Amino acid sequence: MSELITLARPYAKAAYEFAKSVDKVADWQKQLAVAAGMAEHDVAAAIFSDPDVTDAQLVTLIAGDDSDEHYQNFIKLMIENDRLSLLPDVAQLYQYYYEQDSGAQTVDVYAAAPLSDDQQQRLVEALSRRTGKDISLHIEVDETLLGGAKIYCGDLVIDGTLSGKIERLKTELFN
Repeated sequence: MSELITLARPYAKAAYEFAKSVDKVADWQKQLAVAAGMAEHDVAAAIFSDPDVTDAQLVTLIAGDDSDEHYQNFIKLMIENDRLSLLPDVAQLYQYYYEQDSGAQTVDVYAAAPLSDDQQQRLVEALSRRTGKDISLHIEVDETLLGGAKIYCGDLVIDGTLSGKIERLKTELFN
């Protein structure tokens, strides 16, 4: 996995820097998210590696006819270098560069049950105070957690799950 991120990094960085220079960051972000979604599906991935599909057809499939010429050239470059499998990582890193540049951050929250609007608002406010960034939440319900939530905010991990609390208590009792 880390090898894929390493390979994807120069593509993501170049894409972000170029999109920023032509004031198309949001457009490219949306297009890369769609392309990444396609690359994650087995059917599309099979088409990406089909020798009967030309590069031009792949560019049209991934970028569409209405995308700007520069984005189409970026996708063509990834095709020529056989790097379409990196699209999910490129999109993730592009998002990271955008967030670092804009002072925003997306936080992944894995909760045992859905969070109420009030809980979400309090979480956003607390994380904003702690990080100094505009926070947006990506929430997934994970019923295997038994209770509580686990929060990934950049390199900060907050484990407020029931199983995490039990592990910490066990460590305290036996050490």
